[in-house]
Amino acid sequence: MSHTVNTHDETATAAGDADLVRAVFDQMPLVLAGLEGPEHRVVAATRAARTRAEGGLLLGVTVHSVFPGPLGLQVHEVCDRALASGRTESSRDRCVRTEIGGRPVEGFYDCTAAPRLAADGTVAGVSVVVTDALGGGGEGQDSRRRAEEAEHRCAQAQERVLELQRSLLPEYVPVLPSLRVGARYVPAEADARAGGDWFDAVDLPDGRLALVVGDVVGHGVAASTVMGQLRTVVLERLHSGEGPAAALAAGDRFTTLVPRGRVATCCIVEVVPGDGRLVYASAGHPAPLLIGPDGSTRYLSQGAGPLGTRASYRDRHDVVPADGVVLLYTGGLVERPGATPAEGRAELARTAAGSALDRAFQRGCPPEVVERTLSRTLAFLLREGGNGDDLTLLAAHRTPPAPDFETVLPAVLDSVRAVQFELGRWLLLLGCCDEDETAVQHAVVELVTNAVEHAYQDEETQAGDRSVRVSARLTDDGTAQVEVADGGNWSDQGPSDPLRGRGLAMVELFTGAFTVDRGSLADGRGTMVRISHRLRRHVSVTMGPAHRKPPFGELRIVEEPDAVGRLAISGVVDTTTAPRLKAGLMAASHGGTTDLTVDLSAVTRLASAGVRVLHDTVALCARNGRTGLTLTTLAGSVAASVLDLADLPYTRGAAP
Repeated sequence: MSHTVNTHDETATAAGDADLVRAVFDQMPLVLAGLEGPEHRVVAATRAARTRAEGGLLLGVTVHSVFPGPLGLQVHEVCDRALASGRTESSRDRCVRTEIGGRPVEGFYDCTAAPRLAADGTVAGVSVVVTDALGGGGEGQDSRRRAEEAEHRCAQAQERVLELQRSLLPEYVPVLPSLRVGARYVPAEADARAGGDWFDAVDLPDGRLALVVGDVVGHGVAASTVMGQLRTVVLERLHSGEGPAAALAAGDRFTTLVPRGRVATCCIVEVVPGDGRLVYASAGHPAPLLIGPDGSTRYLSQGAGPLGTRASYRDRHDVVPADGVVLLYTGGLVERPGATPAEGRAELARTAAGSALDRAFQRGCPPEVVERTLSRTLAFLLREGGNGDDLTLLAAHRTPPAPDFETVLPAVLDSVRAVQFELGRWLLLLGCCDEDETAVQHAVVELVTNAVEHAYQDEETQAGDRSVRVSARLTDDGTAQVEVADGGNWSDQGPSDPLRGRGLAMVELFTGAFTVDRGSLADGRGTMVRISHRLRRHVSVTMGPAHRKPPFGELRIVEEPDAVGRLAISGVVDTTTAPRLKAGLMAASHGGTTDLTVDLSAVTRLASAGVRVLHDTVALCARNGRTGLTLTTLAGSVAASVLDLADLPYTRGAAP
């Protein structure tokens, strides 16, 4: 006797009572649905899935009705793959926007689709599960928002720490006639706390240049504080006329008062720019590297023990050859993973020499030897593994003396633009920063304009040689001394335009003190104005991969089209970008002599350095008798909250 076995009934019996199975399926807290056909129409759905459809009606609709927008496309794609392959397919951690309960929600979703087999073994459809990777629905959205807020606060804290570190280091190095100086500082990638590296490049009263690099043990506020104190002690001794060894001895004595300074290292090299003579001393610091013009390298003698060890320091002597480079650095450049100190020093010497000579680095190299040496050495040594400690490089390249500048042009308005262009090329050759270039150019433009408009007004001067001579030279201490001379007699009758006639006030604003010599020629005619301005160049703080860009964009200063006297500022205004903001405001307001409106709505960070620039510019405009600097920003913006705290008046706009 035979009987037929109903496999469907057996499966149902094994799974449990049909009503109970249905209840378990329906009450599962999962967005789970059974789909059928190539359109993936719903034939079964859990209660969690039905809440996504209006009125809870899902049967017969496609997945696009359940999951609108990009999420529906994601689900449809996964179901297509499962239906075609007969295997379970999935898509994970995809960020999409969808709707839950009629409100828009952005989240990260996982989607899994498994084939559902018919009795004959063919694929009849798929079963799909969609889950929020961060916890589901609104809770997942809230979790992600909290995570983003925490990440944002962490980024802000790291930025403040880096700003603290930058504030403890020099912003500029001097521009000198026979030495091209440059520096790089790279914070450690693995630790966002402020470090103990420091450096200085200071011109001393007798014309020497002092290069200083040091390293305090540890990280954090304590290490940075000791670093700042040691730096002050060393600089004071150097400025008082003491040599490198005496300055290190003072730092060694200081560690008895500040025990955290013990075992700090420091190296001081003094250079005579004209002939390259060196006087140097080191306290437990890696020896400086000399690079010859032919690419030869050698390390200077190693010094005595670190500060706080009561070592005996003494001055040593050497020479930087013409067109040679002296390079100071911190230990992280030679203490490389998997390499001995000797191997690290050899690699540094080989890389720095090749960079200085442009060996194997021809494409995309900075034209200056010192800049090329610094940037390419860092890039090459950090190509693998990054940097686990702060890195500092300080270099000086011995160059021929900077050439003087002189030009003689006719006293016509077209000459103003020509002088600005030619003087700009000379300043670019010297390598000074944008702020100093702007200051000198603006002052000279005002003086040449005065000569053109006032020097040749009477009949006697109109008949003679009508020219303007501009000459400039760089002194031993890095001061640009500029003379603007004419052969006429300045008229005291200024133009009627109330916005004009402020030329000499702007010269003083941009460059400080100046002298006017009337009757400079033998016949009693002629006027010569002399100005002096110290030139500097910016120090480059090279951020590591974790900190390479400010979190909300670089500073941008844009003059609004079809709106005279209006600027739009966007991005980050902090210690590093505040000088650019100041230069932009000075140029747009003509040194505070014309009214200016500045829109700060798009500023994403306004640090105290930027607030100081705004305060100074407002005060300057007021002193010049102008309505001044008008600040505008949207209500609730980053700038609005900072301006309120800083007590700076501004015009509020409506929030978007």
